[in-house]
Amino acid sequence: MTTPDITAPKDRWLRAIGYGLLAEIATIFTIVAIVLLYKYAFARGLSDADYIAFAERVGALLGVIGGTLYVYLFAHLLMGRLATRFVAHGIVVAIAAIVLSVTGSLAGHQGVPPMYLLASALKVIAGGLAGSIASRRAHRTS
Repeated sequence: MTTPDITAPKDRWLRAIGYGLLAEIATIFTIVAIVLLYKYAFARGLSDADYIAFAERVGALLGVIGGTLYVYLFAHLLMGRLATRFVAHGIVVAIAAIVLSVTGSLAGHQGVPPMYLLASALKVIAGGLAGSIASRRAHRTS
């Protein structure tokens, strides 16, 4: 007597969390790299106050835009490994990135700047969008 093969859903929740953390780490590395390039390659000799002001502007801008793009990119990468629940997985990628972002902000700034609300909303949209696109593709091919 043989038992039928029951295939488990191809959920990748831990991987979704990992990709979300990677998305936020990639955002942080991008901000740091741009600030360092500015300081040591493009604008040498400025005052510390000038570098701090630049870093704050770049952090605010790239935190929103870069964070959104990286969440979409990493959620999109995850989609090829899924069979179901694409949107939910994309949102988990976003939530993991948001948790790391807010935790870092609380540790570093002892608060959460208002722009983090916009950044968080855009991350959820980006993760959901990556999942929605993957879901449509999966339904077309099935």
